[in-house]
Amino acid sequence: MRIITLLLLLLGLGGVASPLRAQCLALDELLRIGAAPTALVTPQVVTQQLAADWVYTAPGASSREAFWTFPAPDGTAASRLNVRAQRPGQDVVFKTTQASCVRQLRSELKSQKLEAQPVTCAGCEAVRYKSPDFEATIYSEMKGDFPFVVVIHQAGTVIQDPAAKRGAQVAAPLPAVEIALATQLLADPRSKILDVRTPEEFAQGHLQGAQNVDFRASDFKQQLSLLDPAGRYVLYCATGNRSGRAAVVMKEQGFESVINAGAYDALQAAGAK
Repeated sequence: MRIITLLLLLLGLGGVASPLRAQCLALDELLRIGAAPTALVTPQVVTQQLAADWVYTAPGASSREAFWTFPAPDGTAASRLNVRAQRPGQDVVFKTTQASCVRQLRSELKSQKLEAQPVTCAGCEAVRYKSPDFEATIYSEMKGDFPFVVVIHQAGTVIQDPAAKRGAQVAAPLPAVEIALATQLLADPRSKILDVRTPEEFAQGHLQGAQNVDFRASDFKQQLSLLDPAGRYVLYCATGNRSGRAAVVMKEQGFESVINAGAYDALQAAGAK
């Protein structure tokens, strides 16, 4: 009887895992929000990336900025998210009461072989992870309602500045396609696969048949001039940001078919060879 009761308790605990996962945003979710060119001015863009439990609050007397909260059982906010302007790009700020959310993010950052660098923080602990595509700063033991704060900054993110002159438009990175479609396109022999990471990243591992064209190289556009613009190109990088930006450049250069396949690790995990 005790065994049955224990099993029922375990099943009950399993039932609350979903809300916990919903309030813990993964690294790729935070990066997608940060890369959205209209996240600052179009709340629906952010809302679409969140679970249904998240609640949107428009700017008002209590806050000059819009934000999203994940409610705790007692009615308080267990997690909070907002996007703020930063030059260049924009920051995504994720605050939470759950240490497990931060452990998950640390694990994802370490899986990309990023080292934690100490950051000065009065009255708290802070570390920063730097990649070619983004910076992630994690603050712990913060005072106030949220002891854990994560700030994601994508310096290369190109956005439409709300304060800019009306009508001024800038290009946003091409979003990555769904992972299932990406793996199908990569396996198609008609696709030409481009790895737009650095040669050092490429040397540590890459997909079969991929050609390395470093997006950050000074001669990136010259390298593109050697490719057939009529071909179908499937691009990937470490997180999907550089490949999205490279895809925009290629389209501007007249390439007819360019697809952003997203992040190398995610593609490998999905079975891409």
